[in-house]
Amino acid sequence: MQYDNLVMKVLSTANTIGKILLTSGAETYRVEKAISTVCKRFDLKAETFVTMTCVLTSAKKRDGETITEVNRIYTVSNNLDKIDKIHKILLNIHRYELEDLEKEVKKIQIQTIYKKNTLLISYFFSAAFFAILFGGKFNDFLVAGVGGIVIFYMAKYANKLKLNNFFINTLGGFLITILSILATKIGIVSTPSYSAIGTLMLLVPGLALTNAIRDLINGDLLAGTSRTVEAALVGSALAIGAGFALFAMSYF
Repeated sequence: MQYDNLVMKVLSTANTIGKILLTSGAETYRVEKAISTVCKRFDLKAETFVTMTCVLTSAKKRDGETITEVNRIYTVSNNLDKIDKIHKILLNIHRYELEDLEKEVKKIQIQTIYKKNTLLISYFFSAAFFAILFGGKFNDFLVAGVGGIVIFYMAKYANKLKLNNFFINTLGGFLITILSILATKIGIVSTPSYSAIGTLMLLVPGLALTNAIRDLINGDLLAGTSRTVEAALVGSALAIGAGFALFAMSYF
């Protein structure tokens, strides 16, 4: 009974680590390697299979019985800090007993990202400096910054309503294009291009596309294809939202 509990705890901890990595934007091969590393540390022979929507790990007990744990993945974000902390734990996995490992994983799991004001400032300046990067001037900098704030609040309330990513990105493309065109008509900027592109860069799925290529290179065709389709859908959603805004504003 004690051994059975140990196996269940190891399997649960390993899968939790995999879930944290996957929901934080890690590649599937990295998630599978992390789970295998944890199981190996506690002398547990396990096989794991990871996709964009689930983490599945099976392990054999001494009597030959197989235990399987499945964790469903509903949302994926970008949190490189969590990935880095898990990576540091895995590098020193031999120093951890199971109880200590569980405590560290729980700390990482419940940690907050950043405070609201910090995120708000980050959205403002990220969008604003993208506008400058693409050749915009100071007024484009300001309009793009306001657009970044719009994206922040839109994403915040859309996530509360549990809207899907396709709709969120379509709405984002629409609102930002409308904002940039209005700023042009009022006379704040000379063209809507710089401020719109600068703000829309916040929604471009760069990490998803990068991970898709890395997964494909590593032979994870299912995960790589899924991420590629996801990136294509997000790009399409932005284009549809921006195109509809241009079409709507052409009548004014």
